[in-house]
Amino acid sequence: KKRLWRLGKRKEIIPSNIRDRIEEVLIPEHWIDKRVKNLAKQVCEDYKGVKELNLLIVLKGAFVFGWNLGKEIYELEGPEIKYEFLKASTYDKGIKVTGEKERKVRMQLKPKKEDIRGKDILLIEDIVDQGFTLSKIQNHLSTQRLNSLKTCVLLTKRLYNPTPEVKEFRKSLTLDYVGFSVPDRWVAGYGIDSGHNFRQIPDIIVVKKEKYSSGK
Repeated sequence: KKRLWRLGKRKEIIPSNIRDRIEEVLIPEHWIDKRVKNLAKQVCEDYKGVKELNLLIVLKGAFVFGWNLGKEIYELEGPEIKYEFLKASTYDKGIKVTGEKERKVRMQLKPKKEDIRGKDILLIEDIVDQGFTLSKIQNHLSTQRLNSLKTCVLLTKRLYNPTPEVKEFRKSLTLDYVGFSVPDRWVAGYGIDSGHNFRQIPDIIVVKKEKYSSGK
């Protein structure tokens, strides 16, 4: 059954200047918390016997998800967690258009690539949309002589009408852990932004595309 929550009491903590840009709550905070706990349990089982696991978080959207996943792994007495960060950018302010072609991806890895060689890396991404960025990141990391590489994403979009190019990119992705599959709508919250707004909202919300893109 399709279940969407109206904003309700969330209106009280959402700044008035962005409140009218939010349509609905798609995934409430308590659902996310439960799913992150389950993902952490899967990770602990898969990395049993591994002493140290490096969570490589793609900034900025995945920072909340990555931090909470690492905390839950710690609570389950899993491998020791190290946090590393990768900054990748394909878009500036605003909302990307449907069916766009591949764009260049700028990547900045901290620490240096020499420091992750030989390590077990769990790549943490917020959302898979067209898949261009994640595909480039995975291809780049596959050349870095890692001990192991797996990918964990919070959201994957069920694209309504993807282009052939996008379909191929999606097929090339390896997703080892997935939080939720969401419809092809503009989403934000839980660290994910739209035009640098909504990161602080603890739920996954649906953004009113027509208002946001038009700047009203």
